[in-house]
Amino acid sequence: MLIVMSDLHLAEASSNSLGNVKFDNNLPASVYCVYFNEIADFIHKNHIAKVELVLAGDIFEITRSALWLENGLRPYMHLNEVGEGSALETRIAAILATIAQEERVAETLEIIRGLENTFQRQVNVDFLPGNHDRLANATPLIRHQVQQLLGLPINNAPFPNQFIAYSQGKPFVLVRHGHEYDPSNFGLNLKEMQSIPTFIPAEVYGRPVLGDITTLELAAKLPKLFREYYTEHAILANADLVLLYQRLMDFDNVRPASALVKFLLTTPGLSQSEAWDYLEPIFLRAMNDIAENAELSQRILTLGGLAGVSSRTLALLLRRSTWKHGIPFWLVRRTSDALAKSIRLGSIVNLVAKEECLQPGASTMQCIVCGHTHNPEVELLQVEDGQHKYYLNSGTFRNVIATTPGIDKFSRLRSKARVLIFEPGEHNPEYTRETGWSFDFTAKFAYGSEPEVT
Repeated sequence: MLIVMSDLHLAEASSNSLGNVKFDNNLPASVYCVYFNEIADFIHKNHIAKVELVLAGDIFEITRSALWLENGLRPYMHLNEVGEGSALETRIAAILATIAQEERVAETLEIIRGLENTFQRQVNVDFLPGNHDRLANATPLIRHQVQQLLGLPINNAPFPNQFIAYSQGKPFVLVRHGHEYDPSNFGLNLKEMQSIPTFIPAEVYGRPVLGDITTLELAAKLPKLFREYYTEHAILANADLVLLYQRLMDFDNVRPASALVKFLLTTPGLSQSEAWDYLEPIFLRAMNDIAENAELSQRILTLGGLAGVSSRTLALLLRRSTWKHGIPFWLVRRTSDALAKSIRLGSIVNLVAKEECLQPGASTMQCIVCGHTHNPEVELLQVEDGQHKYYLNSGTFRNVIATTPGIDKFSRLRSKARVLIFEPGEHNPEYTRETGWSFDFTAKFAYGSEPEVT
């Protein structure tokens, strides 16, 4: 039986604390304990002999860590540029160590390392880096650190970028992280390709991407700038500022991402214009920091995949800092409304269907599993000679900010997904009859009315 999990986003939370108030996006270890105990019960009742767990990327929140903001070091480099013994390697190792010291993370990793005791079976664990933990593959020292945290055998071999499950010597499941289908978070635009090769060169996975910059210079930096501008003491003394700060800490959890600005503007207790009055100086500082950094501005233009008019327009905006006299609220509201209404949380199924291994007669592959989107789903890709081929998205294990259809109200959900895949000959207890390959997919969401501030 194959278990696929992705997008745990285990992160350090201490650097974003306000006094004794901690904003921890890591799920409690009890969530994982219940999750794996349910699977253990499933294994024991159905006499499943073989268990493989694939941790399919974005397990560790390396790139988005606010610890990168402490000095001039940034993670916008190819993996080949991270030298052994370098300051970059030291910083990556320090971020991983800090993540592992978080109480919820330490308990979660202990659960993962102890799965053989939980399942009472030998468990093979595989790790695939995603875009947020791309740097886990930087050097042997970093790989050893990740291997120790996850309880993997220690060796110098790079982590693979895909996992293939075989049955009777033939491939039947391909697992990716899923950022491959997202041009802003992958080093190659697969949308421009007629078909997608199963094995994409490792060099492509090593490339820095635009998403590295936006997640750090905006998502991670805005809370830091907010604290610096208003001071921790003033924020804690003002309930409106505390709510705005929590909104900034939830930045990465909003889906669809096009609703981010709307999410900030609809902070409870504040009118949209009042919220923007508080936020405008923070956004101006973040944008000025980018515009004043020539190297960073150039990286945005290069990594963004922009061309022609779009590239020239953005270059002009960065060079002239057209926002230096402020950003009027009417423009912010009009832009946020347009974004929220024009883009929805879409499926990547059309891109997944371009995988070479799924083409008629190309291989025995029956299923593609990936995460990245935080949107658990099941899609039938094709039926060929009686073979049903599926795309499964493994969702995420974290809080997700959900929105109303009008994208004007928001709520927090806890998201979990269970993906179990059985090869031919293994008993899927959903069926009393014999099956070929099969899967059991469950998307779980939980709601609690209290904000998760510790």
